[in-house]
Amino acid sequence: MRLLSWNVQWCRGMDERVDPLRIAREAKRLADPDVFCLQEIARNFPEMAGSAGEDQVEELKRAMPGYEAFYAPGVDIPGKKGRRQFGNLVLTRLPVGRVMRHQLPWPAAADVQSMPRAAVEVTVQAPFGPLRVTTTHLEYYSARHRAAQIDRLCELHAEACVAHAPVSEPGS
Repeated sequence: MRLLSWNVQWCRGMDERVDPLRIAREAKRLADPDVFCLQEIARNFPEMAGSAGEDQVEELKRAMPGYEAFYAPGVDIPGKKGRRQFGNLVLTRLPVGRVMRHQLPWPAAADVQSMPRAAVEVTVQAPFGPLRVTTTHLEYYSARHRAAQIDRLCELHAEACVAHAPVSEPGS
């Protein structure tokens, strides 16, 4: 099984050009991943340097046929042309079981720039059995925020390692 994790900075290359298709081509060239975890994916965010406000989730899905996409925005705010979102994405061509999206802590800190963060967790059926894969992007500017986010990720891992009694109701 091949897994690639990449902070693509809203699909912006070293030449400052935003190009989700180039990211998909490079991922296929580098690893041809079964699971592709991307951080800093934007939807309708023309304020990002070099961006035209493209829906990067949709563009990446189209560029990687045969993959399912699971997105978790940390930022979800109104914009002139609909919701603006910024978050993390998992693309996978493996069968997927449970999918969970987690908002991470965003402690009050008026003196430090920061933004809300999220993690997306998918359970894929790998060749060797079920595998939980989680991708996120921790706060860059604040050690306090990062520590709170890491603590929450550890709690989520502990919760996932405990057996839960199944619920027999529809939709569970």
